[in-house]
Amino acid sequence: MPNALPANTQTVLAAVAGAWGLLTFVAVVLAQRTRRGRELTGEEGLRRELAAVGRRLAALETSMAQIAEALPRSIQGVGVLRYTPFPEVGGNMSFSLALLDGHASGVVISVLNDRNGSRVYGKAIERGTSASPLSEEERRAVALARGDR
Repeated sequence: MPNALPANTQTVLAAVAGAWGLLTFVAVVLAQRTRRGRELTGEEGLRRELAAVGRRLAALETSMAQIAEALPRSIQGVGVLRYTPFPEVGGNMSFSLALLDGHASGVVISVLNDRNGSRVYGKAIERGTSASPLSEEERRAVALARGDR
């Protein structure tokens, strides 16, 4: 899964998506009007169509703003590392999973399996670091989630 895009790239993508949506909407409206045999003629018809396009554009801008606000808080980086923590258990049955948002904050979950059972650990990640000590495997899972291969 790709990591967060830089803010300027997100802005450009949002603008392109909005413009594409607006152009698609205008093309569909014009095609429908022509198919129905009602060509857009006269100043009043153009004003109505322009007002409809304006309302649609405002709705798109509102939607894009909501998406842009929520995007940094969504999971954007995932890192999984399988490993064998105990010599008596093979097969890489244990793992660490890091789930990070656009600010490199989230959680790293580790499941350690041995012959007697499993242990599950969860540690909070804030801006790429944790207040709790991270194992080497957990650090590597966080690095993978941040895009550091």
